[in-house]
Amino acid sequence: AMDNARFAAYFWNDGGNTWVSAVDNDADGIYEIYIPTGYGTNIIFCRMKNGTSANSWTNKQYQTVDLVVPTDGKNLFTPNEGEDKVSGVWSTK
Repeated sequence: AMDNARFAAYFWNDGGNTWVSAVDNDADGIYEIYIPTGYGTNIIFCRMKNGTSANSWTNKQYQTVDLVVPTDGKNLFTPNEGEDKVSGVWSTK
């Protein structure tokens, strides 16, 4: 169930890693992730466990496979059906 769902993204590069919470500020049902400076290459999207507030691997319920942020303007990721370690499709919002 998606009730009270919380999402985050994990970014990493040669210099380190960081977590970013997903937000749906415009309430359109599409969650936005704002890429932190210097982390625009590698990303994993995560569905976090209900009742958690910290972004961490311990609080992750499901995740995508390791992904690369597109450089061709595609900015919307739609995961395939399934639960953990799914792939998906990049498109333009």
